[in-house]
Amino acid sequence: MLSGLVPDDSIQGNLFVPQVENQHRFLMNTIDNINFAMRDDSMKFGSAGLTKDWKMRQELRSGRHSTRWEELAAVK
Repeated sequence: MLSGLVPDDSIQGNLFVPQVENQHRFLMNTIDNINFAMRDDSMKFGSAGLTKDWKMRQELRSGRHSTRWEELAAVK
């Protein structure tokens, strides 16, 4: 699903597409900049929905023994 990820500076433009149709990158950069400045995802796409009706489940995650002091195993 994420196999086509490439850096922005390595994308080659299309000579046969008018510049007006090539403006989606500018729009995405603008949305990213606004969200970075305002935090909390101020701007979203309408298809993302207005409410968050799901919650991440963490009951089955593995321990974080190497990154959390409070989860470090004690040896006696």
